[in-house]
Amino acid sequence: MSLPTEPRFWCRNRFIISTDTQLLSISSINHAFGQDFMYWTGPVPDHVLQNIVNNSFCFGLYEVVHSTINSHVDTSQVVRPEYLNQIGFARLITDNVTFAYLTDVYVLPTYQGLGLGGWLIDCIHELLSALPYLRWFMLRTSKEKSKESYEKRLGMSVLQSGNIREGPVMMGRSRA
Repeated sequence: MSLPTEPRFWCRNRFIISTDTQLLSISSINHAFGQDFMYWTGPVPDHVLQNIVNNSFCFGLYEVVHSTINSHVDTSQVVRPEYLNQIGFARLITDNVTFAYLTDVYVLPTYQGLGLGGWLIDCIHELLSALPYLRWFMLRTSKEKSKESYEKRLGMSVLQSGNIREGPVMMGRSRA
């Protein structure tokens, strides 16, 4: 089993989460990447971000803004980018079967506090929980609130680095 190849949708009131990359707004994501709340990243040229999206498993979080779609969204209705305002994003760097690294998770500040970030994490967890051969699901965070949420919602824990004789160590290198 692997991550789904057909887009998935989750609906809650006037909000949608989808894995349909055709709905993603590269300009919206890049704009968010340039904001102060996205302290870990910055904008890149649109064609570079499109390449990143094309090579990742992505989740978009949207507010339905088109007046012909009611506030209780039904995914049987045609969902088109012009009906949606992208307000959040998350992506998995993955082989779709055994490994997933979660990154670039955000909800725009004006939409925080509505439970949308937790819902986004729950949708990610739903798909990853169905992978019987998933060996590693990893992420990096430097915010205590995020750490607590990932522990609670995803069952994650901080990987202790240390003596290689005591078990695997997490390694990395920053380009900075």
